[in-house]
Amino acid sequence: MGVVICSVYSPSENAIYQLTLYSEYIAAGTWPMDGIDITDEDANRFNGGNKPLGKMLGMVNGNLAWIDEPPMTQEQLIAHADVKKQSLINAAMQSINVLQLKLQTGRTLTDAENVKLNTIMDYIDAVTAIDVSDIPNVNLPDYWAE
Repeated sequence: MGVVICSVYSPSENAIYQLTLYSEYIAAGTWPMDGIDITDEDANRFNGGNKPLGKMLGMVNGNLAWIDEPPMTQEQLIAHADVKKQSLINAAMQSINVLQLKLQTGRTLTDAENVKLNTIMDYIDAVTAIDVSDIPNVNLPDYWAE
């Protein structure tokens, strides 16, 4: 009994394509020209959900394998830090939504609410001022949850 091939691996796309979706890939113009037949076992073993941290799909001696991810470029590091920075700002903004709504409706904040609002606004100002282009010498503070 031979091995049934149900998927191909594309080295140029570094992706696995299922043969059952061949017609859809062809219609979309996305079927890889460099596809290498792989077994169902390899397709299952090397799907994206099984990817170990710090690894990526690759070929070693003609076989699929998890290989070390290359280090990020300066541009990738900056983009990653910028996403993290925006995420911190968004989390801080979420934590003061109720206080902002309260102020917008003309209600008065308690002393504790005023302290919280000012503390978080200071945090947002500090994070906003961080220049991520100097990565890896950037220290983004963690946001605290209350």
